[in-house]
Amino acid sequence: QVECITCYSSYDLCSRLPRRLYCGHTFCQACLKRLDAVANEQRWIPCPQCRQNTPTPRGGVTMLDLDLATFLAIKADKEHPRVAGRSQPDSATKDLCKEKAVTQQPAGLCQGAVPLAPFPRRSCCQSCMCC
Repeated sequence: QVECITCYSSYDLCSRLPRRLYCGHTFCQACLKRLDAVANEQRWIPCPQCRQNTPTPRGGVTMLDLDLATFLAIKADKEHPRVAGRSQPDSATKDLCKEKAVTQQPAGLCQGAVPLAPFPRRSCCQSCMCC
């Protein structure tokens, strides 16, 4: 899935980041911003597909989880286009984003849960990648 099923626009790395609701459905960030509404003194995002409500996180829609598989596919396609006729990314398309996109999970959610890998502190040889 490379496009939002609500607006039929392709996901991108700027304003149309693929964001996942609690129900598991994914839509572009722009559509989710339009759906964000107040009901019973709480901000909610109703899913356009199954109608399940997702509470809007503090910080707004940009704090919802990314659909990581879709995001990585878009990022890889932008960095290394597979079709011969596609142009390489240029500075003009990179500068279209007026606001910095939130493409990481908020700090402190899961970083402490995974221990660091025990890599050697000093190099054991010149040719291996582990050092």
